[in-house]
Amino acid sequence: MKEKLLEAVIREMEIGVLVLDARKQILYMNPFFKSTFPVPQPVTQTPAGGQGNFSVGDIIRDPDLLGAIEETLLSPDHLPVKVTIQGRNGQVLEVRFLHFVEERAPGLIGFFHDLTEEKRVEAIKRDFVANVSHELRTPLASIKGYAETLLDGAMQDRETLRNFLSIIDKHANRMTALIDDLLTLSMLESHQMPLKLEAVEIRGLINGVIQGFEKNARDKGLKLTGEIQEGLPKVTADKVRLEQVIVNLVDNAIKYTNQGEVRVIARGENSHLRVDVEDTGIGIPDKDIPRIFERFYRVDKGRSREIGGTGLGLAIVKHIIQAHNGKIWVTSSPGKGTAFSFVIP
Repeated sequence: MKEKLLEAVIREMEIGVLVLDARKQILYMNPFFKSTFPVPQPVTQTPAGGQGNFSVGDIIRDPDLLGAIEETLLSPDHLPVKVTIQGRNGQVLEVRFLHFVEERAPGLIGFFHDLTEEKRVEAIKRDFVANVSHELRTPLASIKGYAETLLDGAMQDRETLRNFLSIIDKHANRMTALIDDLLTLSMLESHQMPLKLEAVEIRGLINGVIQGFEKNARDKGLKLTGEIQEGLPKVTADKVRLEQVIVNLVDNAIKYTNQGEVRVIARGENSHLRVDVEDTGIGIPDKDIPRIFERFYRVDKGRSREIGGTGLGLAIVKHIIQAHNGKIWVTSSPGKGTAFSFVIP
């Protein structure tokens, strides 16, 4: 029973397990290891999880890994050996080898920990800190520069004083918006922002957003329209947050469209509300689409900062939709336009 229990535990472990004898022949490997390395078909078909006359060199080609196996087997003090390697499809694996004695003969056990997700999260954290620092540094440098110029005597000129103060105010507002978005995103990600659910009439909500952006669209010569299916039932949602989603998507559509139109389409689809915000703007390259909802990710960094925004809007939108048990996606053709779509129950 102990053997069966141990076998079940090792088989279901979310780390790779490899057992070798002193001749580096494979005695055992669990399913996680087989899914991580390209195991030849004859090996996978041998009994007891892969036992048979197969050398580790039939499976592993990584020189660092093979070197760690050799070092473990030859180590006189039997100390564990660790090595970090690159697996298939960009995997990052931390491998630890230990000695064991089987029927008076030495062997070793290797444990393969997949650190890919952990490394990805670390990279995201580093990027996040770097991005926040960069986003704050620019307006702070401007505020400091204009304030120093005023203190050096420029404030005596009333026109220069008013101009500089308006620039300082603009940059202060930009920092305030960034901090507000950071706080909102943090609360959404940590589920500390409860939704205030109520019955929302989607026609009125969308029409209100469109009315709010009519002047922006008219100033750019764009046509802004709403196409809302007749008889749509009310949707249970947080009205303020749902409006925030549509406002953000319409605002982006207008900013990145120089001619043509922006349409907001709402309809029922399989017991869900579906909303599409379509434009005839500059579009998004295919390579950027998978990252479009990341924090601070910008397709055109120079133009994005020029037209404003904190770089957090789409990340906030994604989390609001997910908090409503919905999903959001984007389709785009560079030079032809973009459509952001979301569904919620």
